[in-house]
Order: sequence, then structure tokens, then C-alpha cells
Amino acid sequence: MAATLRAPARAALASSSSRRARCRSSRRTLAASASASPRGSEVEVITFDLDDTLWPTTPVVMAANQAFVDFCQERIPGFPDCAGVNEYMKAIRKEREERSVKLGERHVPLSFAALRIAGGFRAAIELGVPEPDAIGVVSRGYHIAWIPTRGVAAREHLFDGVVAMLEQLRSTYPNACVGTITNGLGSAAGAGLGDFFDFEISADAMMDEMMVHGDDARKPAAFPFELAGKMAREMRDFSGNPNAWVHVGDDLINDCEAAKTHGPFKTVLVEHPGVVPYQPGGGGTYPGDPAREEETMDRAGLVDARVTSVGEIPGAIADIYAKHR
Repeated sequence: MAATLRAPARAALASSSSRRARCRSSRRTLAASASASPRGSEVEVITFDLDDTLWPTTPVVMAANQAFVDFCQERIPGFPDCAGVNEYMKAIRKEREERSVKLGERHVPLSFAALRIAGGFRAAIELGVPEPDAIGVVSRGYHIAWIPTRGVAAREHLFDGVVAMLEQLRSTYPNACVGTITNGLGSAAGAGLGDFFDFEISADAMMDEMMVHGDDARKPAAFPFELAGKMAREMRDFSGNPNAWVHVGDDLINDCEAAKTHGPFKTVLVEHPGVVPYQPGGGGTYPGDPAREEETMDRAGLVDARVTSVGEIPGAIADIYAKHR
């Protein structure tokens, strides 16, 4: 897969180079001072999901969606509210899926970003806004309002203990390659956590910037994990041993089952009490969706550790490796 991964790896590596430079010095200090304990040497790669793992998705995305709508409504009288934009998004998604079926072609899904812009554009056109004005307002609204608001909201809504947990993992496993794998456009750097991570992999970015098909860019597909493995090898000399890789996330299918299928890697399932999984505005499944039939899945075979708060993650990882000594 080296040739397939080369172009995405360059782009992803470039996007994270500045963050790595900022924290490389402090990590050298950690590596030099940390004891060479068996526990620390067993973990080579730690990857995190973001949404509903490090912060709750619903309030974060709702804040970003509202900022986008506010931006557009200030410039386009009658522009729909968040729920209205979501309906446009769902309609566009359905139309594109039906067209693909009719033509006998593989459906090429739009990224979440592209789908929101497309929905807003259609709404503006139906209000009589000229095309150049419509695309100008909607696209700038997404980049000027939606993206930065998402980052700010993620920072404000971090689950209790996230920073302390990441600091502990970096201290315990100073030589591990730590990254993020998300199906959306969330960013640890945008949430103020960039210095803890060596790389970030975003399905939306791969779809829009690298022309990776959505079915391949989004978990539970293999590609995001293959890309993460390549980056870990290039950055931290990852041995390729799947038992030395831990993936942490809230989704039984997209995180745990995918990690077991493509590794098999060690898995930590994060189930925050009271957090209702976000249902994508443009449609699609979500954790707990009855259509997934998660109750029929072998949780014991997919989940190595289950936690109800991020503060439990370091202990859970330590326990996983203690059991396998």
C-alpha cells in the first residue's frame, strides 16, 4: 500500500509538521527522563477518535452550525435555520444516492463540509440569490464561521480530565506515536490539544483534498488505519506489531470493530454517561442506531477495556498490557 498512501501521507505530514516542531523538544526531555519500564515499551502507537471521545459532538457541532447560519442569515434574508439546512443536506444526499443507483454507478459521497455548503447554496438559490453571491456567502460562511467555531466549542466542551489524561499518556509512553483518526472535520489542534499529537487524520480532509472516496476515507474502512500505521513508522519507527497499537474511541463499529479487523489492535471503548450520540445533519448512522444491530455484536471480542471517563484511559491501557505479559 506504500504507493497508495504516499500522497495522503505527505499532505497529512505537512499539516502536522508545525505541531510536531513545537512539541519535539519537550518530548525529547520526556523520553530522556522516563524510565525504560516494560509497560512503557510495550505501547508504540495510540490513536484516538475525537467526537464523543474527547468532547461531546452535539453541542460542538450545534454551535458551529448556528455560527454558519448566523453568518448566512446576516447576508441572505430568509436563509433557513439549522434544521432547515439539515433538510437540504439530507435531500441532496438522497438525490445523489438515487442518481448513482439509476446510473448503475458507485455512489461518491460528499464530505460533511461539502454537503453543508451544497445545502446552504441550494437554499440561497431558492431564495433568488444570484449564483456568484450564493456560493460566495455560503462557502465563506463555512470557512469563516463554521470551522473556527467548531474548534472553539470543542475546546470549551472538552470532557473533564482530557488534558491530564493526555499528559499522563505522554509521560508514561514518551516514545509512542500518538495520533487522531476522525470521520469528520474535527481537529485536536483546533481544540487546543495539538501539542499532544504527532498526526491527525480527517476523513473530510482526505475526501476533499486528496480525492479519497468517502467509503475508503471513513472508518470502519482500512485506509485511515493504514495511513496512521505508515505515519507512525515514519515518525516513531513503529515496528508494525498490532499488539503494540491501542485505539481509543466511542463507536463500537467505527472504532472497536474496525481496529480489531484491521489490526487486530488493542481497543478502549469510551462510553460517557448521559452523552447522546450525535445524529449527522446530512443523514447517516450513529452509535446506538437500531439499524446497526449493535446488540448482536460480540462486545467481549471487540473491546479490550471499557471506560466511562477519559481519566480512566491510562489505567485501562496499563491493565490491557498487564494482562498480556
